[in-house]
Amino acid sequence: MKIRKRDLVNKIMILQIGCVLFLGLVYSYYPWTGVLSYFPDVLNFVLLICMIERMKQGIKIEYMWLGLFIMYVAISMLWGDMNSYYIVSNLRRYVTAFIIYFVASEYMTTYYLKKGLNLMLVAQGINAIVTVYQNLVLKLHPDYCNGIFGFKTYNNAMQGIFCLIISVVAMVYFIDKKWSVYKMIYAIGTSCLICAFAEIKAYYVLIVIAFIVTIFLRCNDEKIRKKIFSFMVIGIILLLIAYKVLEIVLPENLSSFFSISQYIDYEKYGAHGGAGRLTSISYIYKNDFNRDIFKTLFGCGLGGAEHNYVYTIGKLFASFGSVGILLFLCWVAYMCVRRFKTIKYSSESLISIIILVMIIVTLFVWNALFTQVVFFIFWILGAHNVRTDLVTNELKADNVQKKYSKGKLV
Repeated sequence: MKIRKRDLVNKIMILQIGCVLFLGLVYSYYPWTGVLSYFPDVLNFVLLICMIERMKQGIKIEYMWLGLFIMYVAISMLWGDMNSYYIVSNLRRYVTAFIIYFVASEYMTTYYLKKGLNLMLVAQGINAIVTVYQNLVLKLHPDYCNGIFGFKTYNNAMQGIFCLIISVVAMVYFIDKKWSVYKMIYAIGTSCLICAFAEIKAYYVLIVIAFIVTIFLRCNDEKIRKKIFSFMVIGIILLLIAYKVLEIVLPENLSSFFSISQYIDYEKYGAHGGAGRLTSISYIYKNDFNRDIFKTLFGCGLGGAEHNYVYTIGKLFASFGSVGILLFLCWVAYMCVRRFKTIKYSSESLISIIILVMIIVTLFVWNALFTQVVFFIFWILGAHNVRTDLVTNELKADNVQKKYSKGKLV
């Protein structure tokens, strides 16, 4: 039986997401299964072949921007510490991000988007149960209550990003009348509960920011203003419930919600060497780069430099300098401009813009962008093309119709 390439690519991506969702928990109980964590990367070779073949038809500017950043990352190993282990282990995440985004944008269909989201929703229900169990029964510290992502190591960032992606999709789909109120409450409610028991406070700030972005981009549509108000009411209730859970789980850290000075004091627990969420760039510039202009521009190169820091912004700046960060931000900015043109017609374009904004914020909040979570982030970013092609065809048809009408009137 002949296997369609599009189906094969989508099934591989769904399989990769499934592996990332559940292998962490399996590894916590059976450490010998750790080798399976590389299975999604092995599948990337098949996707790479499909990607190269697709490139023969041409390559879009958005791929070129991201590709330029990945190429710069690879070239930077020339002025790095030449640590082969870190070069390979780090580079595979950057390359994975490009591969997943490219094939998701080019091959994803509505059917597989729904299938992937349904898998995530099922996983989130299991995730909520396991997280609560880890906290209340196993009595683990909240930092190790990572649900399906395991409990042997600190993994709050992956947990937080996964909850954030599900919540953003639920918010937009509910407002755009694609998901029911019950499905939305389930998705965001479980996410709020999980982040309360895992003490992921940043999630609540990020989801509020995501809602503000949504209001800004959707409030001019009178048809969905009632939906926005409904979501606001439900969201406030869910956040209040989550806050009460946080009061029980770890009340001593809640003060950082309401005071900038206390938040800064809280951050002094210091990530590595004093480079906290708000001080990574200044700390690296003064203490690691010693104000050297070359290092400030180009960083220390791909290798072990990033492992001295906790948060993504520190890792990127230490490794690739200002040039590397600027290249990445250029891709993000270009993506936002491109997606903005179709947000009126496409829920997926709106989701893409919100996720891109969240990426910028989470650079400073978590170490989550270029880790295993790339399979979630860049897959959902690639979903924009599911509706974009349809929207483009509709706009072209409208333009043709207008020209035809004008011709008849003349």
